[in-house]
Amino acid sequence: MRWEDVEKRKFSWKEIWDMEAFRTSFILRATYDVLPSPQNLNQWYGEDPTCHLCPSPANLKHILVACKTSLTQGRYTWRHNQVLKCLAAALESRRTVINALPSPSVLSASSGQFVREGEKPPKTRQPKPETGHLGAARDWRLLVDLEQRLCFPAEIAPTNLRPDLVLWSPSIRSVYIIELTVPWEDNVGEAYERKKLRYAELAADAEQRGWKATVRPVEVGCRGFVGRSVPGLLKDMGIRGQAQQQTIKALSSASERASQWLWIRRRDNSWAPK
Repeated sequence: MRWEDVEKRKFSWKEIWDMEAFRTSFILRATYDVLPSPQNLNQWYGEDPTCHLCPSPANLKHILVACKTSLTQGRYTWRHNQVLKCLAAALESRRTVINALPSPSVLSASSGQFVREGEKPPKTRQPKPETGHLGAARDWRLLVDLEQRLCFPAEIAPTNLRPDLVLWSPSIRSVYIIELTVPWEDNVGEAYERKKLRYAELAADAEQRGWKATVRPVEVGCRGFVGRSVPGLLKDMGIRGQAQQQTIKALSSASERASQWLWIRRRDNSWAPK
């Protein structure tokens, strides 16, 4: 198994010990594709390999990301939104912290120190707040395509596209277009390129209007393995160290738990998530 575009997922012994047995079993068997999917049962015992929801053969990939009935019923959208809520919460928390800091000019002025003639400046300095790429402004705004239908800010560019998140600063005319995908782990790189291309024209339109536009596709695999794009985005937003690790764990858990629920409901024709 080689997933070149995803990060390793680590569990401490304490985490494994505290996990429910069914969850531990699901994570391990889903990772190595040895859950009793119809195709595996067909291979092991000669049972019918057909999906319970549609007439296609059903391996684990089909159940978690490729069933047309599941797609139509909104099962994959529900899982996507569970992960999006986690990502939006992390970025909103970061946005609030950055906007509450003193203005960049004040921080720059306070970093200088008066030193008398003949004296050496002190070696220790107060650490600057970790702001990442957001540090140049204090008026960041965030829109998320969840409860309310997202309308891309008209001040940036006119479009009918609905990215998952839009983070922008009017004062420095900078915008981040962030699009989340929850793919099969083998397809993380493909998902990244597809979403990057989808919003390239919108970014170009925004730049023609004087904005600095950055398209940031991010991927959280359906079995909980995050793409390399995730820590890259969090780092750029100033989310580092333990905060970054906690955010990645939350994203992984949201995706894996939602997929576990899809697996449990794989035989149910009706869909009403609770």
